[in-house]
Parts: sequence; C-alpha cells; structure tokens
Amino acid sequence: MVLVNLGAGTEQSLQGYRVARVRAVFSLPPRAISSLFKKPPPKHLAYVEWFTPFSAAPDHNTGLYKIQRTIRNGERQASVIPVAQIERSVHLLPKFGPVVPREWSSSTVLDTAPAFYVNPFLDRHTFVTFL
Repeated sequence: MVLVNLGAGTEQSLQGYRVARVRAVFSLPPRAISSLFKKPPPKHLAYVEWFTPFSAAPDHNTGLYKIQRTIRNGERQASVIPVAQIERSVHLLPKFGPVVPREWSSSTVLDTAPAFYVNPFLDRHTFVTFL
C-alpha cells in the first residue's frame, strides 16, 4: 500500500495524493520500448490498483480518513504509473463493526474488507501529511 503523488502533492496536505495497492513493479525490455513508444517511458513502472480519493475532512467519529477500493462496472480501477510517483508506504486499518469477520486474515483482508482507515501514526512524515 502506497501513497501516490498525482503531480500536485505537497508534504503538508493530502491534496494531490491517492492511495494505491502495488501489484507489480517492472521495466519494459528495450525491444518493446522501441516498437511501442516514440518517447521512452520511465525506466521503472508499477501496476497499481486505486483506492477512492481522500474526502475533504477525516471521518468525524475516528478522525481518520476512510477509503475504499475504486470499482467501476464491477472492475477494480488500475493503472501503470512511474515508480517515481510513489511517495511512501501507508498502513491501512480495515473498517469493521463490533466483530471482526473470522474469514479475514493478513493475506485476505485487502481483498475482502469493504473499507479502510489510513493510519496517520505510521511515522512522523505520514502524521504531518494526514493531520
């Protein structure tokens, strides 16, 4: 899970950032670059699945920002982005009711939980950005 700078992000605001799940980091072979692109793409790329943009304010009950997977027409929204756009890792807390579902595990919760809170207490940089 990473915080992606969409181009306008600064260190003291969430504006211009979005959370994504990195599924693969890769480079294209030179042969593919020359046949597919007029201008070479960045050397290192990441395939990411997007989460919803941040709301204007955190959740009033928890003080944390709530996000969900971005889904359109039943499909997760994904992109290939330059690795240089990845600002830092983020820690997500699954949103659940009075009881945590038994089927959730560390290997399945990112696919099964309907919503998450972004943990602003991961480190001081995250704290300054999120609060």
